[in-house]
Amino acid sequence: MATELARAQSSQCTLYEIEDSLAAFANTIDLAPDEPTRQLVLQEIGQALRRAKDKRDAVVAFLRHCEQQQEFADAEIERIERRKELIAGIQKELEQYVVKVIEQFAAPDRRGIQRLEGNFSSLRIQKNPDSVIISDVTAIPLANKDVTLTMPAYVWEALLQMIGPKDRKEFESRVERLEYKPDKKAIAADLKKGITVPGADLKFGDWRLVIG
Repeated sequence: MATELARAQSSQCTLYEIEDSLAAFANTIDLAPDEPTRQLVLQEIGQALRRAKDKRDAVVAFLRHCEQQQEFADAEIERIERRKELIAGIQKELEQYVVKVIEQFAAPDRRGIQRLEGNFSSLRIQKNPDSVIISDVTAIPLANKDVTLTMPAYVWEALLQMIGPKDRKEFESRVERLEYKPDKKAIAADLKKGITVPGADLKFGDWRLVIG
């Protein structure tokens, strides 16, 4: 039986097959009818162990190779991201320069658009949307904020069914995360109406370059 197992095993075996064969060899030791057969089984186990060690080393080597390739990929990603940031910075600086040139030298057309024409392309400026600047999130009124809660699902279900003044403190103690987020759309609407919103201000949109 041992010799048949040994013949069946080849260098192309998978790690699983090799380990399975080792387990089968170990089980045949107690089944050996005499000492010569037992010695033969032990010899085959020794050979199988050497093959198993080679296979294990090969698996470990490949796993380490995978780790090294991932580290190499991470380094490449970091390098490319740095290059991307550099190119984006150059583009931004040039666009800001062109915007100033257009503002100073391009006369508005009938629609009020300032543009510089090339032979096959054009450069014009367009107003960015106004944006809200949050200086103090705690000062913003509750009417201008959304709240995000994270809690166990069963607590939420119980909250829906049982909420009341007496239960509020208990539910608040079980909340795992509570985050207030300013509603910038509502804040912008109030600020544009002239309503003061503590902790917030309106930033008027800058000009941006549009390539045609």
